[in-house]
Amino acid sequence: MINDIKLSIREVIDKIKESLNTSIDNRRNGKYTYIIGNNGTGKSKILGELAETLKSVDSKRITACISSTIHDRFTYSEHEKVIYMGARNSSNAVFLSAIDRQLAKFILQAMEIDRRSLKKLVAVLNMSISFIFGEKTIETILTPPDKANRDTERVIKRASDLGLLSKQKINTLKRIIAGNGRFEELTKAQVSTLLSYLDLNIDFTIRIELSGGQSINFQDLSSGEQNRFLIFAKILSVMKNGTIYLIDEPEVSLHLHWQMEFHNNVDKLLSDIKNFHVIVATHSPTIISEAVKHDSKSLENTVAVLQRKNEISDIKKTILINDKSVACKIHSFAEVASHDQLVLRYFQTSPYKTREVSVEIADVVLGMAEGEKAKNDALNILNELRAAIGLSSEAKKQIDAALALVENDLINSLKINGE
Repeated sequence: MINDIKLSIREVIDKIKESLNTSIDNRRNGKYTYIIGNNGTGKSKILGELAETLKSVDSKRITACISSTIHDRFTYSEHEKVIYMGARNSSNAVFLSAIDRQLAKFILQAMEIDRRSLKKLVAVLNMSISFIFGEKTIETILTPPDKANRDTERVIKRASDLGLLSKQKINTLKRIIAGNGRFEELTKAQVSTLLSYLDLNIDFTIRIELSGGQSINFQDLSSGEQNRFLIFAKILSVMKNGTIYLIDEPEVSLHLHWQMEFHNNVDKLLSDIKNFHVIVATHSPTIISEAVKHDSKSLENTVAVLQRKNEISDIKKTILINDKSVACKIHSFAEVASHDQLVLRYFQTSPYKTREVSVEIADVVLGMAEGEKAKNDALNILNELRAAIGLSSEAKKQIDAALALVENDLINSLKINGE
């Protein structure tokens, strides 16, 4: 926990960079940092600023900027070490027609690093993956110039620029097309060749075999299923020791069950590498609570909670971002007790029929009785609790009763009577 320090957003990013150095240089395993907060608190902005800062760092580490939305705060660039892996291209346009080729590229890049990556992807998704080419792929690439239309001319020129019109390359492509479309059966040379041809605007489709045996096109999956595929494939495509992952809002379109599995699945995908650091900006308390559940005793994995100053009453134990409007509290996984506590404390929302309100009240009262909490601290906590959205009338009565005890200095008398 970092206490009593006021920092600008640049200084907060520097603190995260220090944490990155620690995780990369000194840790055998990986490290996770989750950034949460309500809209407008700057979660995505921190990721974007961090990515820009890392571009100027002289390092061999790869930084992957992963997002499923077109509104991410990452800057599109072709930087050698800080790689944009969002939904936009260089002109900030989004081309859904190219999504199959993009997914295939991520899978093939992962296979170039470690062929076992494909098995990991299939295992966490519980779906098999294959591909098919358009019937006229070879014919298009080999079209004589005098018979080519404008689109075909572009494909041929691009193929020529990439050295893909040689007899050897064409023959390799023919063998790939004549195969069964299984990624796992591609040779090392075929993986490299297919990656090159995917840079052409050719007709290429990803096929998905579901657990029940049904086979459909990738683009016929739900948006949530597509996002899962893409996020996990992106992660694997740069899976090396020391990689830094900046993941913005992975919960977009994800079913609650998939949000619950997110952290565990990422941990499975990265199980064979060391010294990585995953930094996730999210609105989802479910993703974080399940991450904490997965590693509940960790003092090194952290949750950074961004709150506006008017949302919190205890400013002392915070890092101030932009000096005025937003504060950041950093907690280890071991300090986050439950999903309900996370929602209640940091999203100021009371889940339906939660017991967490009673637990929080008891913690305040016992803390005062045992001399661990000062009166002002107790009042701040209870007033913050009272402002939560969704409290039942019974919960409000309990909080009001506790406030009366504290305000009237009755806690110590209760302790004396109890003794």
